[in-house]
Formats: sequence, C-alpha cells, structure tokens
Amino acid sequence: MRLIGFIHILFIAALSQQVMSQQALSQQVMRAPAVIASIKPVHSLVAGVMAGVGTPELLVTGAASEHDTALRPSQAKSLQQADLIFWVGPQLENFLVRPLAGLAPSVGQIALSDSAGVRLLPVRDADTLQAPSDAPDLPKDMHIWLDPDNAAAMVRAIAETLQARDPANAAAYAKNAAALEVRLRASEHLISARLAVSPMPPYMVFHDAYQYFETRFGLRPAAIISLDPEHPPGARRVQALRSRVTDAGVVCVFAEPQFAPRLIHTLIEGTSARAATLDPLGAELPEGSDMYFALLDQMVNALTGCKAENQG
Repeated sequence: MRLIGFIHILFIAALSQQVMSQQALSQQVMRAPAVIASIKPVHSLVAGVMAGVGTPELLVTGAASEHDTALRPSQAKSLQQADLIFWVGPQLENFLVRPLAGLAPSVGQIALSDSAGVRLLPVRDADTLQAPSDAPDLPKDMHIWLDPDNAAAMVRAIAETLQARDPANAAAYAKNAAALEVRLRASEHLISARLAVSPMPPYMVFHDAYQYFETRFGLRPAAIISLDPEHPPGARRVQALRSRVTDAGVVCVFAEPQFAPRLIHTLIEGTSARAATLDPLGAELPEGSDMYFALLDQMVNALTGCKAENQG
C-alpha cells in the first residue's frame, strides 16, 4: 500500500510538472513582442492594435519636440532590446537615425510613412502655401498622422507587422485593427460635421504641421510663421507676418506647447487677433490607445473655439 501511495504521489508530481511546463510554454508563445513607438500619435495607434496583448513603450514624452530630442541611456538600451520599433521616418524623427542604424538586424524598424495607402504631401512654401512647381523631388511633409485616412493605413501596416512577428496573437491584432478603422471613419465624419457648421475665420499657425488635417477637412491658414520650428523667423519676416495678421483679418494665431510662445505675442501685439494653441503631438494628453482620438478632438476644439470667439 505504501508503494502504491508513493507511486501515486510520483505520478501526481510528474503530472503537475507537465502542466506547469505546458503553461510556461503557452505563456512564452503568447508573450507579446517588445514594441517601441517614437511619438505619442504613433504610440496611440500601436497601443490600439496591441490592446489586450501587450503595451508599447513611448520614446518622446511630454512637451518634447519630435524634431529635436535626445535619448536617455535607458531609452537607448530599450531600443537595443526591442523586437519592433515603429516611427514615422528619418525625415521627422531625425534623432533616431543614428541609434537605429546601430541596432541588430533582428530588430524590426518600421517607418510608417512608407506604409501602403499613406498619402504623402510635399512641403509647402510658407508664404504661398503651395509646393514649388519648379523643384524636382520635393521633400515630403511628414506630419502624416493628422489625416485619419493615413492613420487607418498606418493601423493596417502596424497590424500586419505584429501579425507576422507574433502569429500566436494574430487574431487579436486583426480584430483590434478592424475596430480602430471603424472608429477612425466615425471620427472623420464627426470632425467634418463640426467644422462645416460655419466658415473658419482667418488663422495663422506656428509651423506647417497641419497640412494633412487641413487638406482632409478643407481648411487653409492665412500664413505659416515658420517652416522650421527650430529656427525662428528673422526681424523682416516677423514684420511681414504682423502686417499679414492685420491685412488678412487674422482672428487666431496658434502657438504650440513644444515651443516658446514669445513670438506669438509679438505678432498679435496691438492687433485684434488672439493667441491660442494647436498641438500636433498631444503633449498634455495621457498616452494610450484613446490618445489619438483625443488629439483630433482637441484640435477641433481649438479651431471651433477660434470660430466662436470670432462670431461672438
């Protein structure tokens, strides 16, 4: 009897060990890849596709600029340990070019500006708001996420990349991506309806970050203060912009949280225009899958607020 009992105990122990091994193997198979996203809007879309499976890491946080930032040692280490890195591309996040070039070939680097279905627009002239017709191979505007159609194309590319890297969770990625596309279409229709209520009064933006949003929803600024936000305009251009504020009847001059607002106050001083804020990155919004939609809503609120002030 003792022998039988001992054999029974060994059997139970072996069975328990087998179950634990199977659970460990299952967890290993289902583990989400280590994913990094460069900026908040990209991170939001990636987080939406990964919902319920894993959480991506965000590189550019707070009010830091996507154009010029510095990686901390801990972030550089995270890049080296990542499975996948999603970014817009070298024309936007130039700070990532050298760090990414030094990573192992096994680290997937996905420039979402290259995604199928993403519509790229050429950089505009700050005065004419047109792309120069005599310039071959025009550089492209990389603020692609502000067109919900582009965001939908990015979501598809994110899902396809994750499915290929993590086939065990492919169904979850596909389901999340489909839900995101439905939400993006609904958001686009709602924005169109809100902006169509009354004409947008003349406005001026700090730098040309909004072309995709404006093109999608039929808007056009009276002027762009600077094409390169890292280099403020000189005295002659500032004077020309002040004249433009008055001549065009500009109602709102939009600053951005990533840059000092002193120039905005210089432009509107002594005029009837007021300062407001447009934020293409959502600096003060909490990160996560809802952030992208909150960003669009925040932009519409700023623009319609400018309308309301003008009508009042």
